[in-house]
Amino acid sequence: MRSTDTTPPAVPAALRRLGIERLVLSIHQASFPPSHDDLGYGTPYSKRSRAMIAWLAGLGFTGVSLGPAGITSRTNPSPYDATGLSRNPLHIALDPLCQAGWLDQRRLDAAVANRPVADRVAYEYAWVTQRRLLAEVTDGRRGDPAVSERLTQLRQRAPWLDREARFEAVVAALGHDDWQRWPAAPPEDGAAARDFLLGQLLVRDQHAAFCLDTGQLGIRVYADLPIGTSHRDQFLFRDLFLAGYAMGAPPSRTNPEGQPWGYSVLDPAQLEPGGGAWQYATTRMDAILQDHDGLRIDHPHGWICPWVYRTDDPDPRHAVQQGARLYESPDLPDHLALAAFARVRPDQLDRAEPRHADHWVRALEPDQVDRYARPFDLIIERLLAHGHARNDLLVEVLSTCPRPLAEVLARHRLGRYRVTQKADLSNPQDVYRSDLARPEDWIMVGTHDTPPLRAVLERWLPTGEPARRAVYLASRLARTPEERAALEQRFDRDQAALTTAMFADLFCGPARNVLIFWADLFGLSEAYNRPGVVDGANWSLRVPADFERAYRNACDRREAPNLARAVAWALHARGLDQDAEGQALAVALERSDTAEDERR
Repeated sequence: MRSTDTTPPAVPAALRRLGIERLVLSIHQASFPPSHDDLGYGTPYSKRSRAMIAWLAGLGFTGVSLGPAGITSRTNPSPYDATGLSRNPLHIALDPLCQAGWLDQRRLDAAVANRPVADRVAYEYAWVTQRRLLAEVTDGRRGDPAVSERLTQLRQRAPWLDREARFEAVVAALGHDDWQRWPAAPPEDGAAARDFLLGQLLVRDQHAAFCLDTGQLGIRVYADLPIGTSHRDQFLFRDLFLAGYAMGAPPSRTNPEGQPWGYSVLDPAQLEPGGGAWQYATTRMDAILQDHDGLRIDHPHGWICPWVYRTDDPDPRHAVQQGARLYESPDLPDHLALAAFARVRPDQLDRAEPRHADHWVRALEPDQVDRYARPFDLIIERLLAHGHARNDLLVEVLSTCPRPLAEVLARHRLGRYRVTQKADLSNPQDVYRSDLARPEDWIMVGTHDTPPLRAVLERWLPTGEPARRAVYLASRLARTPEERAALEQRFDRDQAALTTAMFADLFCGPARNVLIFWADLFGLSEAYNRPGVVDGANWSLRVPADFERAYRNACDRREAPNLARAVAWALHARGLDQDAEGQALAVALERSDTAEDERR
């Protein structure tokens, strides 16, 4: 019997005993497993994906964290450059439309037969073909009074949809979405507007059905609130953005050159209660939280202390390196325009620090923290208004946490990310160390922007890092000096054991929330996304169609983490396997052929 066959009753009980409140799989919509009806782009709403959710529940997961749900352009598959309000029609599962008689099965079968690849995202083919098939659905539903009534209700609930429908109509008429090249009075294709509106209705219906299923399985569904703005949104909501500046990432430990994202910056004058940007932000929160159980805040710095750079510099890389924090620049000679937005005084700045450093601001007074906190006050307010819990926020704070952001997180008792593969173990104060985590933090071995653990371990082999990790992990997992010495030797020479130890470390505390990126779960070696690099391979990996067997085989090859075993190791490390209940759990977790091999 394999370990995955015995996990369902044991892992959840062990996690409860360990004090782990949430075990969440991070997966973007496009990466869900191939099914018989997709065109080369995944969706959570297919039958195969729903089977995967049930399988995850059996493994002990309590939630899934999806990627941003907005519309991506034909030429840019990044979900972090997607629209902020409308939802991506690529996420619509097509088989239910055939079952309802809305789409010709033969047309779908022919389209599926022509998809370039089945095991990876075929982005452009799916983008074009999915829209063509949805246009056929719209043609078939024209004049249907029930559909017309539901579309009217949707437009009343989301009046901004009409503005987006017009954008789609112009794009269809002109053949491109570069609004900077549009004529003053562009033509419109009314059929494209109808296609867009029906697509918005269908994707919402399927999402509602998906959440009903996940709720019955005890799986919470987390949305992703990206900080970026799409090319479309920069046009549709142009009156809400600050002129002359864009948002990016400053130089940092992980990106020494910075990243010129080119994202629009919400106008600070309007990002106050009652302002246009405030209303827009409120609409975004409500649009997401009404049908999700929680929220991942992508780059929370962008809400609290965004790093901005001038758009009149012809070299974006140079511009972002010479940028500044929007609210912490009261007197910078190269950013005099930002003085009007300053929330700190010149005497509160430490000029010995780089302006992007965490301690550029020496200290803050209570009224200043109040001003910085307003966007997060709004997020918390809307989260609670929709019946969710404060700890259902995943706040993506990585290597940098400037003082204003730290103060706001403390105000709301929110944690940060602890990405253990990035930990510098020579630094006892490194922010990524698992032993420095707080209970409210989210801990993980990697994210969608890091190499998968398997690739990291292979890269470590010639560097001596496995030995350093072995010492650290043995200190976390051993209960006696004898155990510690044995584990140090084992982890140093056995990469599979080191993999299990890296995952067991997540469950040892103090962090109560564990996040696992799906590529790490399946033991993949290929990176899902390389940040700051335009690469056709980015965003294209998918869960194998036969995910149960793929995971089992990867565990047998000792490439993927055996979660039951990792949890068992954590249970032992915490001394929670000593009483009768703990002993029974330990036996159940270890009862598998592969676990026997591991013990031998």
